[in-house]
Amino acid sequence: MKTGTAHYNFFDACCMIGRHVRAGEGDPHTADDLLEDMDRLGIAESLVVDCLSRECHPMPGNRRIVQRTAGQPRLHPAWAALPHAGDDEQPPPAELLGQMRRHRVGALMLYPAQYCFSLDDWCVDAFLEPFNEARVPVFINGNEAQSSACDAIDFPAVVALCKRFPDLPVIVSGRRFRRSQRTAYRALDACANLHIELSGWWLHRGIETITRRWGARRLIFGSHWPYYGQHMTLATLTTAEIEEDDKRLIAGGNLRELMRWCEPPHVSYSPGPPADEFVAYGRSGRRPRDMTFADCHGHLGGRFNHYHIPQGAELDRVVADMDRLGVEKCCVFCFTGISSDETVGNDLVAEAVKQFPDRFVGFTMVNPHRGPEGMRRELERGHAMGLRGVKLIAGYQGYPEDGPNIEEACRWAHEHGEIVLNHNWGSADRLERFVKTYPKACFVTGHATAAYAAVMTRHRNIFVCSCPLTGPRACEELVARIGADRLLFGSDLLDLPVAWGLGPILFARLSPNQKRLVLGENLRTILETYSRSARNT
Repeated sequence: MKTGTAHYNFFDACCMIGRHVRAGEGDPHTADDLLEDMDRLGIAESLVVDCLSRECHPMPGNRRIVQRTAGQPRLHPAWAALPHAGDDEQPPPAELLGQMRRHRVGALMLYPAQYCFSLDDWCVDAFLEPFNEARVPVFINGNEAQSSACDAIDFPAVVALCKRFPDLPVIVSGRRFRRSQRTAYRALDACANLHIELSGWWLHRGIETITRRWGARRLIFGSHWPYYGQHMTLATLTTAEIEEDDKRLIAGGNLRELMRWCEPPHVSYSPGPPADEFVAYGRSGRRPRDMTFADCHGHLGGRFNHYHIPQGAELDRVVADMDRLGVEKCCVFCFTGISSDETVGNDLVAEAVKQFPDRFVGFTMVNPHRGPEGMRRELERGHAMGLRGVKLIAGYQGYPEDGPNIEEACRWAHEHGEIVLNHNWGSADRLERFVKTYPKACFVTGHATAAYAAVMTRHRNIFVCSCPLTGPRACEELVARIGADRLLFGSDLLDLPVAWGLGPILFARLSPNQKRLVLGENLRTILETYSRSARNT
């Protein structure tokens, strides 16, 4: 793969500025904070809504966002609106549209859950008619402002709206499309004017799938800043296996075309030099050949899953993606055991290890409902098949995360000198008791947390998986709490795109040496001590 830089002229469609209700002391939320992040990542422009418009009422926020973007040519205002309730609350639709045109406000944001209104014809059609005639891009966000609920888009209502207004560009946006991919596909089939904003599209090969089946013009780059960092979606797009011209459309070309109705001024922007080779890779998608990663958190067996994972069971394709993205080794466990029969999933993982023993370190997933004896039988069976670690995810299986049978997995890992990765270890006191009782095991918490920072200062065999580092400064903040030598890169492959997990680390305000530790050196060192029989020796 060629190294170097590429300039995709990114235009972020989904940003919010202002002191939103959850902003803590020092949390990024201002226009200057956003521009700083944009400079680091090489983003040219952003479409921004005010937190008042998102959280309280559109009108005061709409006025304020025009003021806050004045003199900031890289920031473009977006307005929110409600179905017309009366002139005392909001100008009539035609007047509102005229104001948007005068202020060059490029898009309209609808928040039906936040403001409790319907997308049905009787509620919104009269209001939307002038915007349809002008072909104003309309973003529909299904989440309440403080909700992190997944799959919040009301697709039946969105599809009906798109069919009533076939010339209206409609962009759906939300916190995460978790299990609604199949419905989203049918919606794209049904509506040629429907687009997806990417900040919530956390799907392995998700960009590739939409681009191949419906075309790159259906996708809009966005980040959901400051709730999410811009790094995740940007790295996923730059490394996507699609044509360069398609990347440029998604990165900003599509949004600029949709905003032509109000003739907004666009700046000529050339990114400054990247901070290091990792930032250069994240910006361009072009990885130096000697830059490789070790991944502590991956799932296999996703072809037949309760949500769609494109090409999820094709091991050759998975390994090819790992090669392309620089992942030399991945610790893997099954999807199936999360929601159903773990033995079927463990068999699939064992087959993957057999086919690619130098690429996969297989973990046996156990279900505490089976009881200590049943868990041990499955661990012994997995061990006989070449699996050399333990995976726990009790909460998803409906078993209490602080239940007594969790200890059996710790005991096994201690007896065999293995890594035991748990989705959630519960309280810090409970984890410390396990670590003291079973010191020959390596304990990994499956998702990013600083909850065990104090315990980690007393015990060297506790590590934290990086997935997910969603906030703009999440990686730096976690490293400050636990140290770069205790954080392990984990992608959550195939549940999430590998580059989605790489992005926050590639762009983090850390030294290159700290990034190398997190991205692979820590895990390689652990595998020299634990789960040794899984190594390619």
